[in-house]
Amino acid sequence: MRSRPARCQTEGVPESTVYVLGPLVAFLVIGALAAILRWSADPELKRKQAEIFAGPADYGLLSVVAVVQTAPEARAMQLRLNNAGIRATVAPSGDGRMNVLVFDAEKDEARRLVGGTPI
Repeated sequence: MRSRPARCQTEGVPESTVYVLGPLVAFLVIGALAAILRWSADPELKRKQAEIFAGPADYGLLSVVAVVQTAPEARAMQLRLNNAGIRATVAPSGDGRMNVLVFDAEKDEARRLVGGTPI
């Protein structure tokens, strides 16, 4: 058997900014995540949101034709109105109940169909 001559495996280390860039990027990402978490964990966030969204529910062109206790009841009313040709949708109200909404032009007919009274 032939033995191989021993060769040196060391080479010069390239002088590059790659070795500095990696940790720098890592620290920047961690800093950005810390800033986002600090902002989202703001103790005043709930109060600020309450101030921003404290106004009455505004559904734009839609009007509330009925308020029911559960989502299945609201979906049943929505289906009844859709079968009658009235476009309807449902939305949660602030107190846990569900609002059934239709366009303003169809609200009187919709209230007759679902047995609701003007709200």
